[in-house]
Amino acid sequence: MIRRTVASLLVLAAVAGGSFAATGTAQARYWGGGWGWGAGGVAAGLVGGALIGSAIANQPYYYVDGPVYYDEGPAYPQHCRMQNERVHNEYDAGSHIERVRVCQ
Repeated sequence: MIRRTVASLLVLAAVAGGSFAATGTAQARYWGGGWGWGAGGVAAGLVGGALIGSAIANQPYYYVDGPVYYDEGPAYPQHCRMQNERVHNEYDAGSHIERVRVCQ
């Protein structure tokens, strides 16, 4: 939780700093290079992206599904057998014979 908060603050600081640094008066002049910050800006962007990306990717994976309860079954052994029983039909008034499991 703390790592996620720190990563969020780093991203917020990077975005806010980038937006404040980029604001200024617009001038249509040729500065000689045409790219402003040049290779320094590209390098700073790559290093910042690598740092933020590694901070986000280095988080552990948590799979939280809540507590798991296991049914241990009855404390005594069940004696079950298969037997034929007459079962009423749900769709008409008739009945049929099915093989069902009967446990005591």
